[in-house]
Amino acid sequence: MKRNNLPNRFLFLRLALLCIVAVSFIPKARENRASSNHVSTSLKYIYLTFDDGPLNGSENIDSIILAERLKISVFIIGEHAEESKRLGKYYKLYEQNPFVEVYNHTYTHANDKYVLFYSNPSNVLADIQKNERLLDLHYKIVRLPGRNIWRIGNRKKDDGVEGSSAADLLATNGYKLYGWDIEWQHHSQGGAPVQSVDLMAKEIESRLESGNTFTKGHIVVLIHDEMFQKKWEKSELRQLINILRTHDNYIFEHIRFYPDE
Repeated sequence: MKRNNLPNRFLFLRLALLCIVAVSFIPKARENRASSNHVSTSLKYIYLTFDDGPLNGSENIDSIILAERLKISVFIIGEHAEESKRLGKYYKLYEQNPFVEVYNHTYTHANDKYVLFYSNPSNVLADIQKNERLLDLHYKIVRLPGRNIWRIGNRKKDDGVEGSSAADLLATNGYKLYGWDIEWQHHSQGGAPVQSVDLMAKEIESRLESGNTFTKGHIVVLIHDEMFQKKWEKSELRQLINILRTHDNYIFEHIRFYPDE
C-alpha cells in the first residue's frame, strides 16, 4: 500500500513546490513595477471619458476596464442603446461594471444637426430629460454633443459656437455640463485612433505638468467608443493606461468627482 501511494505523494509535493515558487515571484514583480514609477508628491487626476456609446468597441472597453480595475466615465446616447439587442447588451455591460459610471449624452445626439438642435434650448432640455428617463440615470451630468461646453459650480466655458443658451438652461435645471481638455481623435472611417499611444501619453503628461487644463491638476480626456474595436490585449487603450500608470501620482477618477471650484 505504501509503495502504491508514493507517486501520489511525489505529485502533491511537486504541485506544492510549484505554488511556492510562483508566489515568491509576486513581490518581485510588484517591486520592479514600483521602481519604474515616476515619483511625485503632487497628485494629478485623469478623467477618461467615452462618448457616443453603446457602439462596436464598447464591449472591448468594458473588458479592458474590468481587467484593469480602472475608473472611467461613459456618456451614452439613448437612441444607440435602443437601436439593437446587441448594442443594448453593450449598454448593460457598462451598467453592470463596477468601475464604469454612466452619464447623459442626449437621446438623439442632435441627429448630427447641431445648429438646428441648439437653436431651440427647450428641445435640448427635453432631449436630455428623455435620455435620463430611458436610461434611468443616477446623476444629472451631461456632455453636449458636438460642443466643448462647461457649466460646473460658478464656472462656465463655451467653445464659441451654438449651444451657450441651451447650456445655461440645463444648468438652471440642475445639470452639470462637462467638456474636455484634450481629445484622442479618431478617423471617421473605421474609428482608428489618430494620435499614437506615445504621443497621447506625452500630451496628457505635458498638460498636467504645465497646468494647461480647465482645472489645474485635473485633465478630462475625450475618447470615443468606436476607437477600440480590437480585442483588449491588443488595444491602444490598454497601452495608454499602462504608460500613465507608471506615474505613481496619477489617479483615475469618475467625472462626478471633478471639483466644482
